[in-house]
Formats: sequence, structure tokens, C-alpha cells
Amino acid sequence: MDRNEWYRAGEDIQDQVQRAVESGDFTDLGKNIGNTVNETLNHTVREMNRTVGTVGESVNRTVEIVGDSISRAVNDVAQSFAKQSIQKPANPYANLPQYRRPNERLDTRLFQRTPQGAVSGWVYMGAGYGVMGMFLFALIGSVGELVMYSASVVPVVISGIFTVAGLCLGTRGAQFIGRARRYKRYVGMVRDKLYCSIQEMAKRTGRSERFIVKDVTKMIQLGMFKQAHLDQKETCLIASDEMYDQYMLTQKDYEEQQKKQEIEKLSDERKKQERARLGQAVEVIEEGKSYVRLIRQCNDEIPGEEMSDKLDRLETLVTRIFDQVEKEPELASELRRMLSFYLPTTKKLLEAYRDLDKQPDLSNITQTKREIEAAVDNINEAFEKFLDELFREKAWDIQSDISVLHTMMKQDGLL
Repeated sequence: MDRNEWYRAGEDIQDQVQRAVESGDFTDLGKNIGNTVNETLNHTVREMNRTVGTVGESVNRTVEIVGDSISRAVNDVAQSFAKQSIQKPANPYANLPQYRRPNERLDTRLFQRTPQGAVSGWVYMGAGYGVMGMFLFALIGSVGELVMYSASVVPVVISGIFTVAGLCLGTRGAQFIGRARRYKRYVGMVRDKLYCSIQEMAKRTGRSERFIVKDVTKMIQLGMFKQAHLDQKETCLIASDEMYDQYMLTQKDYEEQQKKQEIEKLSDERKKQERARLGQAVEVIEEGKSYVRLIRQCNDEIPGEEMSDKLDRLETLVTRIFDQVEKEPELASELRRMLSFYLPTTKKLLEAYRDLDKQPDLSNITQTKREIEAAVDNINEAFEKFLDELFREKAWDIQSDISVLHTMMKQDGLL
């Protein structure tokens, strides 16, 4: 017999089972499967009769017995499901509040009421294990004839193929049933809160978290969970789109908060590193910045343009000096004298000028203000010289480096 005949017979049986499951009509399922098996085996026997003679008669008898047995086994399974599908009489007290059970009916928008495989699994298992059992007896008998009477090996091969096929079909049905049962347990865990952690599901089912994730993912793909999602880290099952959207918003806010905290942490670390680099210069720089703020404040409060220009110049010089100290903290020691005398004196002069400027223009007040303005000019010249000295030393260092480089290049013959 052509191998394709066996494939077609297997496909016919699977199609018959699927149609019966979808329609809910199992009336002729056993008969149809039995006829398919009988026709396939009869065709095989007719071919065998042309090749092995009398061996075909024993196989023919086996075929009839197996076909009838399969038909009865499948019909038994079909009838049991037909009885289960008959609706129970309505309870006249079901609508009374005291007889209502909360969340008794599943939300069909979220869950399959009858999980995929719950019915077809029993049909596959009944048909598969029935086929396996019947052909197992045929296989044993064929092996006995082969050993005792040196009969043909063809019946052994045929019986073996159908035994293995029945085992595979029954095992697949058992897997469907197991998955349907696990689905019901999963639904019981998420139906109230609409979410459940994978860790809790694994603990309550005795399975590993990896198995739960893989199992739930398959159920989502099959549409058993109609709106379910796993979170980004696959640590939680979320049963509805609405709750998943809420989770995504919360997750987004959490990630933004985490980024903000990381940025603040990096900023704090950079500040610490900067303070460590500056060392003792930190206090000097902070004190210098406080004087810059004072100069700006006095400048804002003094209306005269001439004095305002002097203070603008003073603010620029002091700012440049302390900016240079931030770049070269070792210069802080040179600013001690400035901080201990020049800047405190400048502060007193500016505060005095600010107070005098608010008084009426009297001869003594006017003279004092002119003296302070002259003092500010002198302070500006002193700060300019100090700043020039800072950069002059740096220029000397640069010239020294250039000179050394020029000498080394001459020694190496590069110039």
C-alpha cells in the first residue's frame, strides 16, 4: 500500500474529530472513524492478498474486530460529552440575592469559557488510546504468528504503525486536557484582580516560573486569554488591555523617575568629584562668588552711570580671577591676601557708597563719594595687574614647554 494512503487516512480522522468538536455533534463520529480505518485496512489487505496469500485472511479478521472496537470506544466518548452538553434545568432560585455567587460567570471578553482542548482533548485521548489498545492486541497476535508460523511481516508493520499513531493521538489529547486544566487554575488566580505575579502562579501550581511563562504565552497565542499580556520583564500576567495600559503608564512614569534619580545621582557625584579636585580651593571660590554677588547687588542699587561702569569692570575682573582658580586650584593660596584684605575693604567701600548715595547731595557726602570712586579705580587696576600676573605665569610655562620641545626636536634631527 502507498504510504500516502496512511497519511490521508490520518488526516480524514483528524478532520472528522475537529468537525465534531466544532459542531458539538458526536453522533456518527465513532462510526465514521471506524469506517475510515476499515476502508484503509481492507485496501491494505487486498494488496497483501495478491502478495502473501492466506496471511491476508487473518489480518482481515483482525481488521473487522479492530474497526468495531474503535467505533464503540469513540462512540462511548462522544456520548459522554453529549450528556455533558445537555443543559441542566434552570434553578428557579438562581436570581435571588442569597443564591447568587460573586464572579460566578467568566467575563467572555477576557477569558474563554470553554478552554481550547477541553473537549477535543478527551476525544483525541479516547480515540487515540482506543486505537492503540486495539492494534496493540493485533500487534501481539501478528508477532506471535510471525514467530510461530513464519508468517508475513506486513501485519506486524501495519499494527505497529497504528499502535504508535494511536499513542501519539492519545498523548496529544492528554496534553490538551492538562493545558485546559492549568488554564482554569490560572483563570482562578487572575479573574478577581485581573493580574497575578508569575512567582505566585509558580508557587501555587508547583511549576517553575520558566514553565509558567512559556505556558501562559502559548495560551495567549491560542486566544484562551483574549486580552492578556505579560509585563516587560515577564514577571506578571495582566488579564485585560485596560489594566495593561495602566501598567504601561505606571511603568513609563517609573522609568522617567528612575532616569531623573540617575541624573541627580550623576550630578551629585560630579559635584563631589569637583570638590575633591578643588580641595581647599572650594572655600576660596565660594567666598569669591559671594563678593561677586555683592558687587552686582550694589551696582543694581546705585543709579549713577559712571559708578555703574566702574562696578561692571570690577565684577568682570573678580569673576575672571575666580574662574581661573576653578581651572587651577593651586592658585587659591595666592588669593588669600585678596580675600583677607582687598575684597573685604572693597565690600565696605561699596556698602558705604550705596548708603551715601541715598542721602541728599551735601558737600561732605559728595567728597566722600568721589574718594570712594577713586578707590574703586585703584582696586580695578590692582585686580587687573593680579589677573595679568596669573596669565603671565601661565604664558611663561607655555613658552618653557615650547622651548623644551624645540630643543628635543633639534636633538632628534627633526629640525
